[in-house]
Amino acid sequence: MFIKQIPFLKAERLTSRSAFNVLLTLVFSVTIASCVPDVDDNNSTNFDRSELLNNYSDNIVIPAYEEYVASTNNLLTVINDFALSPADNSKLLTCIEQLKIVSLKWQLASLFDFGPASDYALLEFTNSYPTSTGDIELSIGAENWIAGQASNIDNVGLPALDYLLNEEGAMDKLNANPARVSHLVRQAEFLNEQGELVLETWQSSYQSNFVSMTGTEMGSSIGAILNAFNRVFEANIRKQKLGLPSGVSTFSGNPLPGHVEAKYANYWSIDLLYEALLSIEKVYMGNSSSSNPIDMEGVGFDDYLISLGDEAFGQGLNNDIIAQIQSSKEAVLSLDDPLSEFVLTNQETCLSVYSELQALVVLFKVDMMSSLGVLITYQDNDGD
Repeated sequence: MFIKQIPFLKAERLTSRSAFNVLLTLVFSVTIASCVPDVDDNNSTNFDRSELLNNYSDNIVIPAYEEYVASTNNLLTVINDFALSPADNSKLLTCIEQLKIVSLKWQLASLFDFGPASDYALLEFTNSYPTSTGDIELSIGAENWIAGQASNIDNVGLPALDYLLNEEGAMDKLNANPARVSHLVRQAEFLNEQGELVLETWQSSYQSNFVSMTGTEMGSSIGAILNAFNRVFEANIRKQKLGLPSGVSTFSGNPLPGHVEAKYANYWSIDLLYEALLSIEKVYMGNSSSSNPIDMEGVGFDDYLISLGDEAFGQGLNNDIIAQIQSSKEAVLSLDDPLSEFVLTNQETCLSVYSELQALVVLFKVDMMSSLGVLITYQDNDGD
């Protein structure tokens, strides 16, 4: 059985509600979704799920990891070069520029937090912020420091590199302390190694398993990629990039400017949020990472919904999702960097943008998952 239409969940209505009503709607909607019976996996549609999985594997997931790993390798190269002459400001700027490239590439790779990425806790080790600057300082010069321990999740990865390269006085601190430069190198090495491990596992063994599991039941590849897609969008994009910094997702309602992404770079937060939305669009549409526009369109979840017919839960839902993605992108462009200052002076605007992202959460997590007969297997315990 499908939920063909839940009128009060339509995106255009959500965007005009208060944040409080939006949150109540989501809680109620998830309760409804959890009660939807499994769709008959064989009779619901003649859609070729094998073609979809091959497109995601060959043209989206692996290329995303390849581009991300190539960028981390380039970052390690320029940081090693900087380590040879830490008084060279131009080399430091090169490191900073490359770190932004890595951060942008990460936005797409981060959406695939299942399989090898989950096994290696890639998401947590790569981009858990705000970073613990105190722990970073304690790690500098510690010869027995091991990056991959659970206790280090909040002091490694992109946020740690952002701190070491972009904090106030970073150049002077690095130039004056060889141990600080050595720790910078260790951080870049770990970032690169983690990405390489996930990519190699996909290429050597996981890819064949991924494309072979064509069902929609729990444990299937479609279930894995859609649950990761929803969870990362809901928690790591909507909430972490905007909800917490703006105060929308805090109990007090007060902004947390120190929780912005790329806090020390100061002017990257909006770029990274916008890139994350472009990545969401790319994955939903099944578009490849090819630079050739002709090669970009592939079989995606949009096509899966369209295959269900000219119904509210099929073509109609796809139209709603595409429109809401566009509306969300436009809304994000109404924000200004530094976001850490904007959330303090323009909280109402942040609330409006958050509501647009929230509308996408409902369309993806409730409507799309119900239409495709895929169960949500993760739990959001933070009350939103």
